[in-house]
Amino acid sequence: MAPAPAVLIFALASSLVSLATQMQAGTTVTRTRDTLEALELRVKQNPLEYGTWNRIAEARLRLLASKGDLANLQRAAEAVEQSLKASNSELNHAGLALRVRVELASHRFQEAQSSAEQLCAMKPDNAHAFGLLGDAYFNLGDYPACEHAWSKMRTLQASVLMTEPRLAQLDLVHGRIDEAHKRYETVVAAAEGLAQESPDILAWAHVQLGELNFRRGDWESAERNYEAGLAARPDYYAALEHKAELRGAQGKLDEAAALYINLIERFPRPELIQALGDLYTFANKTTQAEQCYKRALAAYLGSIGRGESLYFHHLSSLYADGVKDADHALEWARKDYALHRGVNACDTLAWALFKTGQIGEARESVLRALSFGTKDAHILYHAGTILMSAGDIPGGTARLREALAINPRYNSFHVHRG
Repeated sequence: MAPAPAVLIFALASSLVSLATQMQAGTTVTRTRDTLEALELRVKQNPLEYGTWNRIAEARLRLLASKGDLANLQRAAEAVEQSLKASNSELNHAGLALRVRVELASHRFQEAQSSAEQLCAMKPDNAHAFGLLGDAYFNLGDYPACEHAWSKMRTLQASVLMTEPRLAQLDLVHGRIDEAHKRYETVVAAAEGLAQESPDILAWAHVQLGELNFRRGDWESAERNYEAGLAARPDYYAALEHKAELRGAQGKLDEAAALYINLIERFPRPELIQALGDLYTFANKTTQAEQCYKRALAAYLGSIGRGESLYFHHLSSLYADGVKDADHALEWARKDYALHRGVNACDTLAWALFKTGQIGEARESVLRALSFGTKDAHILYHAGTILMSAGDIPGGTARLREALAINPRYNSFHVHRG
């Protein structure tokens, strides 16, 4: 299935959680009652007002997180560069922190690591800086370095909203599902205290907990979380997208399709279009699925043509399981793996190698994915299939049984969230 219609968890988490932590962190910008339009008018009158550029970038990243419109990412990037042009990073720590967040959201992870290291050198006692550095390491697949950076973050700042969502992701990578679940429950409780000021945070927290419940096959709890997220923020696109996935899994295919179509009309992001194509495939509506895949592919390739690196993972998934072009699936899986070498990149490469018939290399790659300890039904299904094809019938069977134990409903419709 298609990857999640999200820029990346830490790009979004950083944008949302920063609302609660920015005053404590000291590297993000101060919130303002000024409208975005007023801020943009101000910098037209005085382009050297770097603090205003920072507030514009912060506002654009919040819009990216809550609305999902990627146009805000480009606007945020432009504002950050104007800010750092007006005042260099040694005097403009907030601008540098915003640059890290933009680089994370743009999947420029090595650049994000470099910028975050620079920020940490300038602000060695700042928790937010080390949180961002850990985010970069996490997305690069360097989990030991990530854990070290986040450990430093925790010693500097014990904020639940700064630490727990990040540590929950490490728990999931290493297969500690129950621990991750408890952390997200803690995040939801903390976010409820900020619901009036920042409903986006509460909506985001409910979606994260709901997704984890969905991945465990607990659809009832997932539904409660998604509805709670929508109660906090009725137009929150991530909650609506996850609700569409749930409806598809429940067999309510028309309702799921209607939710996807409504979202696509608002924000025609290609990963949403691909997810709709996967839903149509699940419903045996081949013609509609092919139309979606063709449209999504054109948009992905258009993004690549603009020099962006957001969609390597998505392209491999689409070619492998949508348009059935194994060679191109492998091409983009290798590019994705060169960008970051975490568990999802290993799994994507393994599946593409399997699709091209390179079973030995596929086995090596999927064993790398399993070496992290991740307990994800989708990855375990891939592992079981590949190991059995490689002649390891007992090992493959064990992985398939493990997938079923983790999520008894993993064969239902789902979106592969890479």
